[in-house]
Amino acid sequence: MNIMNNEEINYKTLRKIQQIEEKTSVLSDINPELYQKFSEYIENLNLRLKNETNNQKKIIENIYDQREKKILLAIMSKVRGGNPNLKNLIKSERILFDSILETVIKMRKQIFEKQIIKKSSEDENNNKKLKNNDHNFKKGKNKIYLLKENIPEFIGTDEKRYNLRKDDIITLPKKISELLIKRKVIKELKTNIY
Repeated sequence: MNIMNNEEINYKTLRKIQQIEEKTSVLSDINPELYQKFSEYIENLNLRLKNETNNQKKIIENIYDQREKKILLAIMSKVRGGNPNLKNLIKSERILFDSILETVIKMRKQIFEKQIIKKSSEDENNNKKLKNNDHNFKKGKNKIYLLKENIPEFIGTDEKRYNLRKDDIITLPKKISELLIKRKVIKELKTNIY
């Protein structure tokens, strides 16, 4: 009897051929192309395994992507004062969570501190301006003016540098105020306070 004459090679037929060969002491009658069929079977099996392996890799990557996304959302929640559920983090994910959290906190601290320093510097400059104006006021330059528009920086008749901006409230020497009143860029608010 010819073994595997027209049968498809699969695990079941392979076991059948194996059992027949084991039971006989002589060579069994096989299809002349059986070894070729074996080769094709192994090749197809490898291809199926490769495809199966690739599909499984994609599933594994997707599982990781989903968990990574949840970890990143948990980090953002933690940074903003939330209390995310971290119960099911495994060790490698905990390392990832802690390292990214630390980086995000450092960056936020640096950015916010720069803004605070910048604002403090601006407040200090404004205070200096107010002190200078107050000093001028106490020296008897007692008229107060409201700036109606920005004025390019200039050096006054008193040899001081002036940098005036719209809506500033200031005191000015008489000669400068007269000139700016003529140009209609300042408006007097009060007179003779002292």
